[in-house]
Amino acid sequence: RREPDPRPTPHPLPSPLALLALVPPPSMDTIVAGATSAVAQLAANHVFMAGFWAWAAAQVLKVFTTRYKRGHWDFRALVDSGGMPSSHSALSVAVTTASARALGLSSAVFAVSLAYALVVMYDAAGVRLHAGRQAEVLNKLIDGLAPHPADGRRLKEVLGHTPRQVAAGAVVGLVIGLTCPVGGQAL
Repeated sequence: RREPDPRPTPHPLPSPLALLALVPPPSMDTIVAGATSAVAQLAANHVFMAGFWAWAAAQVLKVFTTRYKRGHWDFRALVDSGGMPSSHSALSVAVTTASARALGLSSAVFAVSLAYALVVMYDAAGVRLHAGRQAEVLNKLIDGLAPHPADGRRLKEVLGHTPRQVAAGAVVGLVIGLTCPVGGQAL
């Protein structure tokens, strides 16, 4: 017969879910105040706002360029990828330009923004453009097959941009980045 162990048995640690039950949930006022604060901080960030307005301007311009190209209004261009001008290029160039104006060309933020912008524009005019062209060829091949192997779904063909669309987006971004206020004043 063994003697009982005189040491006290350790209590098991509470589970993480049990610990969460001890923390009261935040009130709706706290959640709304936090979200309002986050939106206010973003609105006060001039570099962010330059990127946002360049993106929005490029998306709106797509409606007009689509009208010019196709002869009818198509408001789906507001949310479509591809098209003239490239909103990705506009956003990244505006952020890069605003970063340069706010922090200088020697800042690390500008260097990262510039690298990001160059990668985005290269990708838009290279990899994404060719992926879209491949989707177009695949759609033509699949359309000739019966039964349709993809249940009638077509691959998205407009994924990237032509170099002209990328350049137009870069111009939009440059103009917005140069005209948006940075650091409280427009230069």
